Amino acid sequence: MNAPFKFSDSIKLIRNIKTTGTVAPSSQVLIKRLLAPIDFGSARCIVELGPGNGCVTRALLSRMHADAILVCVEVNSEFATHLRTLNDPRLHVYNVCASSIGDVMAELNVEDLDHVVSSLPLALIDDDVVERILVNVGSALREGGRFLQYQYSLNNYSELKPRFKDVKLRFTLRNMPPAFVYECTK
Repeated sequence: MNAPFKFSDSIKLIRNIKTTGTVAPSSQVLIKRLLAPIDFGSARCIVELGPGNGCVTRALLSRMHADAILVCVEVNSEFATHLRTLNDPRLHVYNVCASSIGDVMAELNVEDLDHVVSSLPLALIDDDVVERILVNVGSALREGGRFLQYQYSLNNYSELKPRFKDVKLRFTLRNMPPAFVYECTK
C-alpha cells in the first residue's frame, strides 16, 4: 500500500519547505511510532493535518476500519490534488489551512474527533496560526482523544503541555531527519 520513495518526492518537499518542513518523506519507523497510540478498531474519525505526499495518509487508510473516515487538511494545492488520486471513499481532502479544522468538521457534521495526526512543521508556522490550530484541535477532539504530532525540534513542547491532560514525548533516530513524536491526550 505504501508508494515507493522517488527522488522527485524530495524535490517537491524541498521546493515547498515552508509548508512541508522536511526534505524527505517520513520513514516507516516514524509512521509506526506516530500511529501506535491509535485503536483503529474503535476510531471512526481521524483528521490528518499536513499530509503532504500522503505517506502517513496511506498508512492510516491501510489500518482504518471500513466505517471510519479520514479527513486530510492540506494547504498546498499540489499535494491536495495528489491526495485525491488515492481514491478511497473514506478519504475527504480539504485544501485549506489547518486552522480551519472546526469549519471542516462542521461541514462534515462531525462533532468529536477520535484522533488528530499532524505532520505540520509547527516551528515554521507563524505563532498566531499555531495558536489557532491548537485551539481548534483541542475543541474538536473528544474527551480522551489524541493529538499525535511529530517535529524535528522541541520548540512547541511548552505550548502543548498546558493544553492537554497528558503529553508523552518519544524520539526516533530512524528518520531523516530524526524526529520527536508527541502523544497528547485530551
